[in-house]
Amino acid sequence: MVPYIIPFALLSVLAIKENTKQIENFLNNKYLYYLICLFFIIFIGLRYEVGCDWNQYKLMFDKYSIGLGEMIKLNFTTHHYLHELGHIFISKISRENIYILNSIYAILFTVPLFYFLSSLKRKYLSLVISYPYYIIVIGMGPIRQAACISILMISIIIITQKRFKLHLLLTLISLLIHQFSLFFNALLIGYYYPEFIKKKLPKGFIFFVLIVLVILSFQAPSIIRKGFYYITTLGTVVAPAKSAILIWLINFFPAIIFLKNINKFNINKDLRKILIIFSILEIISLPIVFINSVISYRLLLYIFPTSIYITSQIPDLKFFKLKENYISNFMIFLSLSSLIIWIKFAYHASCWIPYKNILLN
Repeated sequence: MVPYIIPFALLSVLAIKENTKQIENFLNNKYLYYLICLFFIIFIGLRYEVGCDWNQYKLMFDKYSIGLGEMIKLNFTTHHYLHELGHIFISKISRENIYILNSIYAILFTVPLFYFLSSLKRKYLSLVISYPYYIIVIGMGPIRQAACISILMISIIIITQKRFKLHLLLTLISLLIHQFSLFFNALLIGYYYPEFIKKKLPKGFIFFVLIVLVILSFQAPSIIRKGFYYITTLGTVVAPAKSAILIWLINFFPAIIFLKNINKFNINKDLRKILIIFSILEIISLPIVFINSVISYRLLLYIFPTSIYITSQIPDLKFFKLKENYISNFMIFLSLSSLIIWIKFAYHASCWIPYKNILLN
């Protein structure tokens, strides 16, 4: 438990100093921020036997040791289904070394996260908020989905900057790693598409659509089998995602706070619209949690970026006329409480305890 508490304690100290504007020059030093980012890449990437998906990813090395031709044949002619092409590529370049694979995914997860948080007023408080569940549970659990969620964070930023072509590229990369990422990236594409089309449909967009169709056609057998498996069993074969309702609640409160205080958030209109869309989706997704917790869990994880953004802005709302530092300190306390409760009492906490890293053993 101690290896998880120490990083949280350090982040909390930085968050407290950040809010009081003490040692401001030190906190704004980009090299300090880069150093913390590097720490989390090592913390996540060089762990071993940590996370409930650890054994699953180890088994994938044997699965993808075969040639590409045999892999395509298995995909279309048997019940053997493949994971996404991007993940297969990462697995192959990892050369059957899970630490290389973990480190690649740790970079894909951590760097976009830190880039996203660097644009926020309280980046260290945002890290504290992210730490208990987003960094520890997701970042060290379903690593493919974790990477795509962090890529979505960058997508949200670049959409507000009107960098549409870059978003198409990121969407393609994300789709190659995890299929579920297409849904939320498609929402962003649908949001800016009218403005995009006014400028004359670029050849790059047509090329993007063709590439996506090729990828989906290759992965169609896997998508159909997995979709049928998840949807038709309704929990009779697939183990339910017991934390789906917890994820919904974690995202629900920021969504409600935002929708009730929209005018108090000092953000540009494009980001505001995106936050509104994601917040409404969060609220209306509750029935899916009870219909199919596995699917709802996978989808709800993609709401985390907007929840983190909203939560980090709450001190500026000055609830009950409280000072900003009081609200920030209370949020740090809540984050610490959730971390301790999760480590001590969560159903799957044993997958993360004890923490092991090859540099420490």
